Amino acid sequence: MSFWDAVKADRRLIMYTIGFSGTIIMEGYGLATMGNLLGIYNFKKMFGNPVVGPEAFKVPPHLQTLFGLMPQFGALLGIALTPLITDKLGYKKTVLLMVLLSAALATITFVATNVPVLLTGYFLQGIPWGLFQVVSPTYASEIASIQLRPILTTWNNLCWVIGQFLAAAVIVGFFDNMTDMSFRIPFAVQWIFAFVLLVVIFFAPESPYWYLKKNRIPEARKAITKLVRKGNAGLAEEKLALMRHTLEQESKQDDGDTVKGIRKYTGLVNNRVDARRTEIACVTWAIQALCGSSLLGWTIIFLNSTGMARDLLFKVNLAGPTAGLFGTIASWWLMQYVGRRAIYLWGCIAMCALLVGCGFSSFEEDKNKRGLIAGAILAAITLVYDLTLGPICYSIVSEVPSVRRRAATVSAARGMYLVVNLSNYWLTPLMANYPDNGGWGWGPKAGFYHAGWCILGAIYTYFRIPETNNLSARGMDILFQNKTSARKFSPQKAAELESSQAVTSAFRRTSSGDTGDKAVARVVEKP
Repeated sequence: MSFWDAVKADRRLIMYTIGFSGTIIMEGYGLATMGNLLGIYNFKKMFGNPVVGPEAFKVPPHLQTLFGLMPQFGALLGIALTPLITDKLGYKKTVLLMVLLSAALATITFVATNVPVLLTGYFLQGIPWGLFQVVSPTYASEIASIQLRPILTTWNNLCWVIGQFLAAAVIVGFFDNMTDMSFRIPFAVQWIFAFVLLVVIFFAPESPYWYLKKNRIPEARKAITKLVRKGNAGLAEEKLALMRHTLEQESKQDDGDTVKGIRKYTGLVNNRVDARRTEIACVTWAIQALCGSSLLGWTIIFLNSTGMARDLLFKVNLAGPTAGLFGTIASWWLMQYVGRRAIYLWGCIAMCALLVGCGFSSFEEDKNKRGLIAGAILAAITLVYDLTLGPICYSIVSEVPSVRRRAATVSAARGMYLVVNLSNYWLTPLMANYPDNGGWGWGPKAGFYHAGWCILGAIYTYFRIPETNNLSARGMDILFQNKTSARKFSPQKAAELESSQAVTSAFRRTSSGDTGDKAVARVVEKP
């Protein structure tokens, strides 16, 4: 099938995946709102300290750091709980429960009048947000066809960008409001997200893989029938057979290759193959966290550190999410012609070049010009990031794990991202703020720091991250089980290895009494 044939055939599948991915819009909006509110006068008056100067109030860097860290701590807890909760309840029930919880917890931030209550609300909201980060790409990867899988997994990044854009737009809308509603209504918008998501996800089916892992074949068949083209019972049976075959082969691999010294753990790493896959997923997401993306969430603070006029500050801030929208959509077109691995590699290189340019912009003497240059480069960084590392990371991380341990592996990878990102939430406010506000005064010079990480990321990508384009879950299993080099991953290589394994299996049966022709025939005919 061509890409457009797949779109026409899988319209319902696309709709259900978009519903699950909508939870990332809620998360992206919530996290971006925190950074944007630091420029709102009444927010600074309520939660900051009085200072001498035109701003009158400022939120000190240590509180800026806490505002960023608390939801990350909550997300780590949510990520740790994800494999346990989804294993018991499934993806659908888990997400519905967490959407309700997130809406209820938004009430805490809405009514907060002091820093402890606000931090408590941020921490608790981070718990469902962490779960959304894992379930959304996992669900998309499990139900999508090969043609749509890169689009539906990277759609999660676009949802993140949409959330950031909406946060920036809402803040601009209430920028001139001189009451507490200027920062309380942005929190309340999350209730609207929750209502829409509950309606959409309610009608979505559970992942068939989850039913199969529970040996609930009839429910799996019913879920698959709801996902494929209406009335195509044959296609539903084919999908069911392939899913069952993939799980059976992964189960056999688990039984035959247990890592010495590591007890069997059904959630994450059971053998050397899973260890490699988990490593790739974790480092891939760590690269995304260290490539300079953390600067984008603090654009207002960075532009403020350049001395840009306040009336331009929030308008220029809208350029970043806008560039991100175009970048993510363009990545869908790019992935039709270029593999994930190549995009990730060149994304690291391009980000490095732009971050170096961001660093050099700090040497411009004119304040407004310096701010505009830095803002333009940050917008370009957003465009490149959302064209390459931002969306492609979701695709790689959700495709690399085995089916049996996908939720646990994605949880571990996202946990690694958040742990690495903790350093960003501590360092970024210090880099962005002036020394008189407790910062280091680096401003755009922080680009030099992240450029170094991009170089290391490019080296790792070249040697360790495989190409996952056009590979089925079974093809991925074959390549990893045969310890194929990351630079040699392809559907053709998987087919060669599977063919050689089939012949070897046939000869083994011959030695135990079968005639060669009959044994080979049975292997070849097996779907």
